[in-house]
Amino acid sequence: MPQTAHTLPAERARVATILRADRRARLLARDVAAGLKPDMGTDGPAATARVVQATRMELAPHTAPQPVRRVLDTCMPDRLFHRANAALTPDQHAAALRFRATWRRAVRSGRLVQRYSPLTGAGGGVALEDSEASVHARRQLDRAHALLTPARWRVVCAVCALDEAPGTRLRTLHRALDVLHEKW
Repeated sequence: MPQTAHTLPAERARVATILRADRRARLLARDVAAGLKPDMGTDGPAATARVVQATRMELAPHTAPQPVRRVLDTCMPDRLFHRANAALTPDQHAAALRFRATWRRAVRSGRLVQRYSPLTGAGGGVALEDSEASVHARRQLDRAHALLTPARWRVVCAVCALDEAPGTRLRTLHRALDVLHEKW
């Protein structure tokens, strides 16, 4: 697409602004790494409430491990609870995390490799690969499903288990988590 005389200076100014910001960020990162300036990070209430873990990681293959900080609240209920306007109450957050943990136990599959030892049991039937914990978790999910309407079930599954943003379904999520907290 041909550039007109009006868009060319605007595009150059935008690129120059991006390059200046990138240079400032690189210089600050260099000074922080050298210990000349403190690493201030984000200082909002949501960021200070987050659990941060310091660890060492290989940032590229075959390189020396570097110290990094990781935020441990990586699921959507944590993000909704720890943000500045706190979209979830503590009870709703606890119900969401309980649902998430139950969902993860329920969808956990059996063994992925073949056993070398023969499977023998008292019943003489086929041994089940599902663990007792996953079967119990499926029963808990069935009880939770019975308590919720289809719309509430869909939003709880989407937000708590599949980490989708609630968008316009936040009120439905609140009601569903309140029901789960009270009755489940």
